[in-house]
Amino acid sequence: MATVGVFDGVHLGHFKILEVVSSRACELDLVATVLTFDPHPDEALGKIDTDRFLLTTQHEKELLLANLGIDLAMVIKFTPALARLDTAGFVQQYLLSSLRLKELVVGHDFRMGKDRKGDRALLSLLGARLGFSVIDVEAVVVDGAPVSSTRVRGAVVAGDMDAAARLLGRNYSLEGTVVEGEGIGKRLGFPTANLSVHEKKLLPPDGVYAGYVEVRGKTFKAAINIGLRPTVGGKNKLVEAYIIDFEEDILGVPVVLTFVVRMRPERKFVSRDELKKAIATDVEKIAYLLEMK
Repeated sequence: MATVGVFDGVHLGHFKILEVVSSRACELDLVATVLTFDPHPDEALGKIDTDRFLLTTQHEKELLLANLGIDLAMVIKFTPALARLDTAGFVQQYLLSSLRLKELVVGHDFRMGKDRKGDRALLSLLGARLGFSVIDVEAVVVDGAPVSSTRVRGAVVAGDMDAAARLLGRNYSLEGTVVEGEGIGKRLGFPTANLSVHEKKLLPPDGVYAGYVEVRGKTFKAAINIGLRPTVGGKNKLVEAYIIDFEEDILGVPVVLTFVVRMRPERKFVSRDELKKAIATDVEKIAYLLEMK
């Protein structure tokens, strides 16, 4: 029992496909399997024009898949040569020889193989000949249109975290490891956890966000900042979080940031005192907002 796809974001449309894979695997006593790709096919084919575009890193994706009842995630290295493999060749090499496929679950707009010619009709013909069936899953519609990774990216890039959450079925998040900072936040009275984030992970636009930090299995309210810190002369974009009511040393600890709402864009203040006042106001508003959620 398998499905094939990039599954970047593992959004609500993906959920529906994965639920069918998991439930059918349980019914038939089969292994619920996802075949996915790394790197992203668009990256391998030179169609990406930005450094950061992934909604989910490979690790994030694998965790989400496991939580949705997937027993096995097979990661296939995507290359231009793989893109030239026709549908029958892909099915034979990756689905039949490796998995002994019985059922293939596909989404409403699924395409595979050279020139994306492998639609549901072709797969059904191959299945009839080679001994597997094809299950077609209808689109999930949110706000009047099918959910897609492209729509999620658009929402994140626009800083519309509410729209992103409606499409994902959860708040947008990212993994990172706490690294040494310059101590500016501490001197202002708001020590922040500075994060090292995967170089290809899509970031929301610069600004201040209300959200959460998951650290060592516990979740805390947080004021999250993404940006250059123009008031203090910052040169490099940082992702940092002031964790509310938290005083532990977490240097080197992996954490997860979850974005709930964008509070305001990043701005340059006339002085550090003004910046300190703005941070205090942000933290107060964020603590109240998250308490009301």
